[in-house]
Amino acid sequence: MDGVEERKKSWENALADAVPVSPFFTGSVIAALFFASYLLTAFLSGGKIVVVRGDDVSLSRDAWAALALALFWFAIIGIGRYTAIANLRDARSLADLVPRITTEKVDHYARGVTPRELAHSRLAGLAGLFLGGILYAVAVLGAWRLGWAAFENPVDVWMMLMVSLLGVQLLRRVYFLRGDTGLFADAVKGLEPDLSDISRLDAFGRVALRGALPWFVVSGILALLLVGQDAAGVTVPALILTLAAAFFTFSRPMLRAHGVIHRAKQRDLGKLRGQIRNHEKALHGGGEAAREAAAMLPALETRLEHVREWPLDLQTAGRLILYTAIPLGSWFGGSVVNIALEALIS
Repeated sequence: MDGVEERKKSWENALADAVPVSPFFTGSVIAALFFASYLLTAFLSGGKIVVVRGDDVSLSRDAWAALALALFWFAIIGIGRYTAIANLRDARSLADLVPRITTEKVDHYARGVTPRELAHSRLAGLAGLFLGGILYAVAVLGAWRLGWAAFENPVDVWMMLMVSLLGVQLLRRVYFLRGDTGLFADAVKGLEPDLSDISRLDAFGRVALRGALPWFVVSGILALLLVGQDAAGVTVPALILTLAAAFFTFSRPMLRAHGVIHRAKQRDLGKLRGQIRNHEKALHGGGEAAREAAAMLPALETRLEHVREWPLDLQTAGRLILYTAIPLGSWFGGSVVNIALEALIS
């Protein structure tokens, strides 16, 4: 159609459209396949998958690292696609309420990205490929010091390739993230909220929580590494930083929406209290209309005072609590894996 900007879908979106299943299922399958490839590589190369130290039985450090890397694929593929789909759905629900969100704009984002944006994402992915591979080879394998001898272990090569591919997807997701949330970036500007039905703005809370979800998942992966790695001095600060990033990502748009609702509420309360004072003065002069208004307006004032100022329903608040518990659940799950392995071996 003439006048319509050409837009294309990334391979992740094209795959999601071709396979009509939940994005979480797709992410889980991809993560399982990558972890299975590690198990095959370790088995064929004679690498250790399970380590027995006296009475302690656990996955090896490499196995824990491979499991964490596989879970990163779940976070990038599954959660990334889920966020894009759910944000578009919430944007459609706000199309007749928020001036800066229109049906045409939502359809524009739903068609994909522009060829220029797709080309830029490929450049970002190429940068991630080299950065991930080079950093792992130099910092972890010691290739600068050992030369080609650093690549003799097939498991180390698998890890380097995995980190490189994750670098590709991670930088591409960072680039596309602005598109996934772009519909809501300036949505509160010029918004005049309907205080009689504030629940319609709960979409802002859901979008904010989805933006924080990847950080919560990353914190869970780091908590999992605490079970199988001897790197608490690095992992614990990283865990704290990712949790802080999650709450910052969630709270920033929530504070903006809260400010808009609060100002609208105070403005309406000011107008209503002015009317109450006027009718109280008129009441002294008599008049049935003044008496009815004087009796009705205080009730409206009380109702308006109790209107909540945060676009956060109980379901979203409950999810926030569950997401906060992801690191604890991940650490507990890793401990259960060790207990199960110990039971099987013994």
